[in-house]
Amino acid sequence: MADEDDPPLDVPEESGEDVFRLGQREELMRLQTQIMATGDLPEKPYLETLPTRHGAEVVVFEWLDFLVEKAGFENTGNALSYYEDVEWLSADAREALREYMHGFAEIDRFEEEEPDELDGNDHVLSLVYIARLASMS
Repeated sequence: MADEDDPPLDVPEESGEDVFRLGQREELMRLQTQIMATGDLPEKPYLETLPTRHGAEVVVFEWLDFLVEKAGFENTGNALSYYEDVEWLSADAREALREYMHGFAEIDRFEEEEPDELDGNDHVLSLVYIARLASMS
């Protein structure tokens, strides 16, 4: 047992974003494991249409808010097109997501800074959202 007078251990602290991304990756692994257990692997595109099930719209807004906040409107639109190119989304799903983007206001989102580019971790997070939405269909 540690004594009160012992110095604290040097354990690297994870940022909230690191913990969030780790949780998202774990969710993707759970979804992938469930799919593999059924033996019914999804065909591309993974998300044909946006689900109409309760709660799906919340997931869509959460995902798009993340993308727009991080990368801006233009880069979010580019990312959605990329997801269609790699067949994560169908053209119908991409178009529906772009329609949802109209609900976001671009005003004052980036007063001082230019939006960031999306990185590999951001695309993995997008795949988590796509898998989550596909599982709601």
